Amino acid sequence: MLRAYRREIVQAILRCKEISTFVPVLAAMFAKRVTDIDVDHCARLSGRSKYGLLRLIKLQFDLTTAFSLWPLRMVTAFGFLLALGGLAASVTLISLRFLMGDEYALEGVFTLFSVLFLFVGLQFMALGVLGEYIGRIYSEVRGRPRYVIRKVYGGPQP
Repeated sequence: MLRAYRREIVQAILRCKEISTFVPVLAAMFAKRVTDIDVDHCARLSGRSKYGLLRLIKLQFDLTTAFSLWPLRMVTAFGFLLALGGLAASVTLISLRFLMGDEYALEGVFTLFSVLFLFVGLQFMALGVLGEYIGRIYSEVRGRPRYVIRKVYGGPQP
């Protein structure tokens, strides 16, 4: 991959204060239009690539965590669904207990699972909310500019 960027895009990338930068994604955030330049690559004459499977997985993990709060929001959603399922099971079990009598309880195993799902779901939701706060702090600490001023009309040029 070979890309050419305008000076203001490169300057916006350089203003980012983060340690691990993924330049193609940062450039796509600041640029209106990104164009790839096709390059014919020759086969490697000697040696091996340093990008093995583990390094590619690490790169994908860095890409996911540096540009998205999506994993944190999925933890919150999973916790909400789990807690909702536990609550629904609890309400169902209590209702059936009153309707069917004592013989329906079967030693309380399903009640224990429904309470467990409810509390584990609440813990996942709390973890997701805490992660959302930390993710927002991380977004502020990175110091990425929110926008790039391309041209100022009717005033002094920067």
